[in-house]
Amino acid sequence: MVAGAGLAWFVVTEWPEVRAALDALRDLHWAWMVPALAASVASIALFAGVRVTLLGAGGVRMGVGRATAASFASGAVAATVPAGGALATAYMVQRYRDAGADAGLAAWVTVASGIVAPAVLVAMTLIGVAVAGSSPAATVVPGAVASALVLAFFAVTRRPAVLHSPTVATVRAWHRLRRRNDTDDAHTMATEFVDRFAGIRAGVPRWAAVWALQVLSWLGEFVTLVASVLAVGGTVPWGAVLAVYGTSQLAGAVPLVPGGAGQVEAVLVVGLTAAGTDTATALATAVVFRLASHWLVVPVGWVCFAGLRRAVPPME
Repeated sequence: MVAGAGLAWFVVTEWPEVRAALDALRDLHWAWMVPALAASVASIALFAGVRVTLLGAGGVRMGVGRATAASFASGAVAATVPAGGALATAYMVQRYRDAGADAGLAAWVTVASGIVAPAVLVAMTLIGVAVAGSSPAATVVPGAVASALVLAFFAVTRRPAVLHSPTVATVRAWHRLRRRNDTDDAHTMATEFVDRFAGIRAGVPRWAAVWALQVLSWLGEFVTLVASVLAVGGTVPWGAVLAVYGTSQLAGAVPLVPGGAGQVEAVLVVGLTAAGTDTATALATAVVFRLASHWLVVPVGWVCFAGLRRAVPPME
């Protein structure tokens, strides 16, 4: 409701710029929409490759096509459902289990992919800020958090015993929700989970592939932004566009509105105008970018969700 009210206020107070942006959208250079959409799809497929590569560390094979469809579906859940981020994570965990992963491997892949993606994004943003010659103060905290998460993850993989108590507490909480009281079962499950978590070793080549795929995934979406600027007839502010892209994606990661709706667009407009783009072109760019990278992906994701649901029988 707040986001909707803010959008209405913006349209009324900035109507001349909004009208100019609508004119730019009407005269869209459709030739640039092909690479914009292709790069967006490639970005999702590459992130699916990250998940497939991580699953391989535990000896589980998941087809890239199925992983890509699941990534589309989880993206649709995250973008359109309240608490979508948590539900999307749970959805992907179930897809890992369907592929043959046990609880330990599914958790390991979830944590690893959830750390690699933001860490790479923060690194790209810091590089963009350095290229733009701006103060990196705005990315100091995200950079520190990302670095801490990466270090904590590898520390836990070396000493996974620290996971035992939190796992026992989680299992007990789940049992209380199901009105069960089985302390021994909780300790047994926690021990099995920690032992499995400790047994996963990705190796340097696999980690190198994971980081490389994640970099390419974010670069795919970055290409979508560049193509969006060109599609509305704008000039790409090469010195600042990487910083603008990274900052907008970090803003969208803050769980205020499903899919970061309004957050990403606002940061894109502010960043592009600060880089010298006129307001109307910045508005039109934000609309095209979010359509290509987000909103047009949602219906595809729900189609994938329905298809995967029919392909995998419901668990008893």
